Amino acid sequence: MRYLLKTKPKPKRITLITMLGLFYLPNALAIDTTQIELEARITQLEQKLLELSQESIELKKQVIESNKQLAQLNNNLQQQQLVIKTQEKALKKQTNVVMKQNITNNSKQTNNQATISNKNSEINQIVIIKDTKENDTFTTSKPVKSTFTLTEFKDFIKDEIGFSYNGYFRGGWSTTTNGKPKNYAEGALGRFGNEYGGWYDMIFSQKVYDQDGHRVDAIVMIDGNVATNKAAGLFNTQDDNIMQFSDIYLSTKGFVPNFPEAKLWVGKHSLPYNEIQMLDWKTQKAPAGGGVGIENLKIGVGILDLALLRADVNVKATKKSNDHNSQTQTVRDEVDVNEFEVRYHDIPLWKNATFGINARYSAANKSKLQDNINVNNAWLGSFILRQNNFFGGFNQFTLQTATNSVAAQLANINTNNPEFATNSDNDYLGKHTGGKAYRLVSEGEAYLMDKVIVAHALALTTGEDVYSYDLQLPHTDFTSFKSAIRPAYIWDNYNQSGIEVGYFKQRNKSKGKTYNEEGYKTTLYHSFKVGESILSSRPDIRFYVSHIESLQNEISKFDFNGESHQLSFGVQTEVWF
Repeated sequence: MRYLLKTKPKPKRITLITMLGLFYLPNALAIDTTQIELEARITQLEQKLLELSQESIELKKQVIESNKQLAQLNNNLQQQQLVIKTQEKALKKQTNVVMKQNITNNSKQTNNQATISNKNSEINQIVIIKDTKENDTFTTSKPVKSTFTLTEFKDFIKDEIGFSYNGYFRGGWSTTTNGKPKNYAEGALGRFGNEYGGWYDMIFSQKVYDQDGHRVDAIVMIDGNVATNKAAGLFNTQDDNIMQFSDIYLSTKGFVPNFPEAKLWVGKHSLPYNEIQMLDWKTQKAPAGGGVGIENLKIGVGILDLALLRADVNVKATKKSNDHNSQTQTVRDEVDVNEFEVRYHDIPLWKNATFGINARYSAANKSKLQDNINVNNAWLGSFILRQNNFFGGFNQFTLQTATNSVAAQLANINTNNPEFATNSDNDYLGKHTGGKAYRLVSEGEAYLMDKVIVAHALALTTGEDVYSYDLQLPHTDFTSFKSAIRPAYIWDNYNQSGIEVGYFKQRNKSKGKTYNEEGYKTTLYHSFKVGESILSSRPDIRFYVSHIESLQNEISKFDFNGESHQLSFGVQTEVWF
């Protein structure tokens, strides 16, 4: 203290201390300000962190809710897949049941319609289809149906896809006690146990347009023979493996004014054939190279069908050569033939009976270079009376008259298709001088008792001044009777046992000479099948033994490997699909 009192303050020291104090004061104030700002920023960060935490909690809630929705959607998807699988199984089961129940006698179905309907209603289940699309850019004029039975659902899928494939085939194994089996006059004695080759039809149809009541389908049909005696099946003619495009045409509906249900078609096609199944030929058949037709015109009490067809034929003709010798040579010329066909059918008569009238005119259109070629025009006229619900079945009578080359077809022992050309090679053979033929055909089936059914096909034909394709003789008069009768006992819906008996006799007379042909056939069989009807239910597997004998063969000169008779064994199947 004394020291301090004794020490005198120096001015320089005082000045330095003062300056240091002044310098520290603002720095101290600055430090205080920075700390306040930092605390404010920390407070803001804490507030932001709190807000982010709150948002994170909300986001977690949304994620949890989304996961719940995804889990629910996944569960719904699994349930829908399970329902679809269940429906597919039920649809397959229903399809099998419907095939077994519906491929039966169409007339007997009418009698048992209530029973079948009840069975189907028990089997059919309801299918509900829910469209999950809220906005669909594709619009259609058709109302969208959401509730279907299984049968309706199957048809709905077919219609939506627009593609269908169906057909027919037959084939099997056969042998005899005397070498290779040979079919004899199956068009006169019946096919059962007398048919050893194969045949197939394949029909492909694709819908190309369907809107506002207008529909267009492209249709292709392939058919032909398939040999059942040789292992190789290459397409050729010598081994009977043949394929052809019998139909290629466009079919439309809704384009004919004032007839919304009418079908207009253009292409390689013709009006429907009418087949006599047991004899394997048609009473109505007009194969065409090309044509145009309208079907299902509802006019008056019936339905009108019209067709204009092209069916050219090959004709052998003699022509003079161009050399100086003026020699003649035989050539194969092609003559243009057009056919016009009209049918007025489904005319109601009495209960379950209908009537129809058909007419076809075939006209040659020769060129100026074909004056030396003789191709005569031909007519075919038909009256058809059909009685449905005939003893649980049906019966159809057809009365026909034909001229020239069509009349000559009715004189054949075997195939009696009323075609203008002679054969499948489109040949026009022989001299036709205005000859006429008349034919009465009866076909049908009936239930003699609850478990006994009988099918039949009978044809009585006569003609005069026709060309005989069998004898290759002009100016032939003929009469013929052809028959096949098949009674069967129905064990159940899948088994039948029966017998088919066939008999025919034909007499041709030409140039004062008479030619006789006569034969019979007896076939015992057991059939595994689906449905009771003989003529309208397939598939069918037949085990048979068949005896055929030719009593007279002056027209065909036919023999069974050197014998007049044949005993054959075999198994044959037929199926529509």
